[in-house]
Amino acid sequence: MTLLSLVIALSVLVFIHELGHYLAAKRAGVVVEEFGFGYPPRLLTFWKTAGKMVVDGREIVIPRRFPVPEGIGIGSRVVVHISTQGKGRPVLTDLREAGAEDTDEAAVGRVDFWDPGTIFSVNAIPFGGFARMRGEEDPSAPGSLASKGKLVRLGVLAAGAAMNLLMAIAFFSLAFGLGAPALAEPQNAVVDTVAPGSPAEAAGLQPGDIVLRADDTEILTVRTLQEYTQAHLGQPIRLQVQRGEEMLDISVVPRLEPPPGEGPMGIALRPRMTVKRYPWYEAIWAGLRQTVALTAFILTVPIQVIRGLIPAELARPVGPVGVGQLVGDAVQYSLDTGWWFPVMQLMGSLGVALAVTNLLPLPGLDGGRILFVLVEGIRGRRVAPAKEGLIHLIGMMLLVALMLFITWQDVVNPLPPIDWTRLF
Repeated sequence: MTLLSLVIALSVLVFIHELGHYLAAKRAGVVVEEFGFGYPPRLLTFWKTAGKMVVDGREIVIPRRFPVPEGIGIGSRVVVHISTQGKGRPVLTDLREAGAEDTDEAAVGRVDFWDPGTIFSVNAIPFGGFARMRGEEDPSAPGSLASKGKLVRLGVLAAGAAMNLLMAIAFFSLAFGLGAPALAEPQNAVVDTVAPGSPAEAAGLQPGDIVLRADDTEILTVRTLQEYTQAHLGQPIRLQVQRGEEMLDISVVPRLEPPPGEGPMGIALRPRMTVKRYPWYEAIWAGLRQTVALTAFILTVPIQVIRGLIPAELARPVGPVGVGQLVGDAVQYSLDTGWWFPVMQLMGSLGVALAVTNLLPLPGLDGGRILFVLVEGIRGRRVAPAKEGLIHLIGMMLLVALMLFITWQDVVNPLPPIDWTRLF
């Protein structure tokens, strides 16, 4: 379950990310050579889009199934035959390299632009995918990403993270639409934890017990029970408790002087929760708000760790093994209960985390490439493509090393499982 969940989760996250790059690139006229599901080696090609070529200034459509001869590219001298289809568009019917014997000027020309179409492939390594664009660091190649203006490059580079954020909104919206935890009416008070050696443990209280009454006082909120307990320190209190389908009467004596960090009874309380299904318009709004809030939270985590507001161990990065464990636990819980909120919530959170991480200004990431575009705007000239490519290569090698270290940490120091039952 963990392995399958890891493959599916990472594939969805990376596929959506690369789809953002692909759509933005095609919109901007960038040549996308291949959109791959998984990583090479290639197993099969299941689709190919129609292409486009410009010969002596004339734009010609390359049909999707047209067998393109090898060796033809920009600058090639070719013989073309076309037909007119659709809205009067010239469509390629025959193409070959021109030889010395070809003298028909109507059929011979030079290729000014070349886009044979995008190959959609399935690849052997089943994690995620990729959108391979022409000349990401070569501004001399027509149709390459590097040949476009700064705003276009910024848009294409940021589109992957933008799609992950849209994906997060969709998953969070599904989470609220399918049913999310909400305060029950009445709330009552639920026992969250019981301290060892406490009066509550001696009386037999257990985590998950719902306190309905204290003597003759109805307990509708956590605060009601806390106030009643403070008013009866050292006195026996008869609690009416619901445990599953069973109703129990439990007597407990709150301590006058509890040890540090514990209350008079030795229990931690939380309000009773239920599942609320939101209408679609409320679910979308709630999904949008949660995406914004989580993005802001992730961006401020380093500051909160420095200020001691978040323990450093809770801010540790998580690699593929940790992600697989979290998603696997969530999927197993959803399969057992039929409640898919945990999976939707976790996938939305991973989408936000991937978007924010990918925009960090580090070489090898989209954020690092965006940084180079911004530096180009400030300097008035771009960094040499060879130098930029080397920096990104070194950055990617360091990122891979970091990921291997994080993965090792996930193995030797596994994340504690999320107890989804504590939501109720």
